[in-house]
Amino acid sequence: IIGPPRFSNVSQLILDGQWRNPDTIDSIGSLVCLSNINKLIRLERVPTTIFRTFIYSLINLESLTLTTYVLDSMNAAILQYFKCLHSLNIVQFDNDYRHFVNVEPFCTMFPQIRHLDIPIDNLDSCQYLIERLEKFLISVVFRFPHNDDNDDDDDDDDDDENAELIEWAQSLQQNHQYRLRDGDIYLWFQ
Repeated sequence: IIGPPRFSNVSQLILDGQWRNPDTIDSIGSLVCLSNINKLIRLERVPTTIFRTFIYSLINLESLTLTTYVLDSMNAAILQYFKCLHSLNIVQFDNDYRHFVNVEPFCTMFPQIRHLDIPIDNLDSCQYLIERLEKFLISVVFRFPHNDDNDDDDDDDDDDENAELIEWAQSLQQNHQYRLRDGDIYLWFQ
């Protein structure tokens, strides 16, 4: 299609499917104005080089949802390119294979993130992330691994884990509010 994008006012995209054809970027660009996109949801297991090229076209991206697999395989320089990225939601596909974010390189990649939803495996990683990102961080959701077995004997373990999360949240130095939900912790900083 030659001419301006057909849907030039679109600001949010949810893209799925495999990208095997380099013309995919041009096809999307003929439908929407890529510089207007401020929110992208892209759930895939293995990012293609086409997607890596595509993401450079989203110069005003503020909110990004992607998988742990994509985050791991992306070059940090690609994501640091987004100075206006403020919200990041990292999701896991498989409960069978729990894959968590390595927080040390993550904090280097996203030093100015404001809103974060991240799978994480321990409280030390939570503490590290808060200390490194506290200058800009407004809210964070830490998603911990859950034992999906519906065994009645696990109630005591859940209570112990919740007590540990509550104790940790109350010990934070930063002025905050918190909430526990389904074994995950939601934090809002003031």
